[in-house]
Amino acid sequence: MRSRKMYDGDVGYELRGQSSQKFRRKGQVKNQNEIEIEIPNGDLTKGRTFFNHNCAGCHDLDQDLYLGPSLRTVYLRRNGSKKFSNYGKDLTAQKFYWTRKKLWEFLENPEKMFPDTNMQLDGVKDPFLLASVIDYLQYLRVFTCDIRGQKQII
Repeated sequence: MRSRKMYDGDVGYELRGQSSQKFRRKGQVKNQNEIEIEIPNGDLTKGRTFFNHNCAGCHDLDQDLYLGPSLRTVYLRRNGSKKFSNYGKDLTAQKFYWTRKKLWEFLENPEKMFPDTNMQLDGVKDPFLLASVIDYLQYLRVFTCDIRGQKQII
């Protein structure tokens, strides 16, 4: 419901009860340069194949496993936000969002970014394959989830 307010003859609108600063939405990523990075376009089928062969042993798409958290909504999710007990201390100490740039840095060499990580992957050295995996993770978040992050039927 909208209410009408007048300030010095000007007419303005605000949502009733939502004028407080704490109710305004903030963007998840403050620095837009973190989103835009020169990552080559990948192939979704190659990314899905790599995920199924190398990642699916420890990660599921929809539920947390003992070895790794779910990855359907990992793109633009805050690190350590899932209630998963096996995160390393380095991962939970930093505050960031899993953007394309962060996913690229992490999947390229996980132990360089977080020395105490439990991830068994040595890193993806092929840039096209790495871009394919990141595109697949972005596809999962954007095209198979609704606004709240719940799985959609596709």
